[in-house]
Amino acid sequence: MFQVLGLYVITAIIFLGLDFMGIKFLIRPLFDKHVPQLLAAELRLGAAAAFYLFYVAGLLWLISLPALKEGQPLQALIGGMILGALCYGTYEMTNYATLAGWSIEQVAADMLWGTLLTGFSAWAGVAVLSGKLA
Repeated sequence: MFQVLGLYVITAIIFLGLDFMGIKFLIRPLFDKHVPQLLAAELRLGAAAAFYLFYVAGLLWLISLPALKEGQPLQALIGGMILGALCYGTYEMTNYATLAGWSIEQVAADMLWGTLLTGFSAWAGVAVLSGKLA
């Protein structure tokens, strides 16, 4: 149980820290450029917290815990990248298909970001707990 909690905390800290930077320097500027009228005046922290709590839990359940049991951080990296591409791709492709002003630049940047962020976060959590960080 402590191992699962440790994996969750490590993965969440990495994911949140990196995503804060990615949103600030990559994603937010693209949204400001292409769809500023869609941005809320204030961040809805409850919705953001719910996303992060459940996304990291899903990442652990589907990807990180099986990889940790096998002692395979690379498995977590690949699985996390696939999950990230699916999740972020669903969001981006749906918006691109349905919202005027949504750009292919937003789709490409956010899908790439979500793919790398999810894969790296899964890899790092498993690597730290399995002692295979190098």
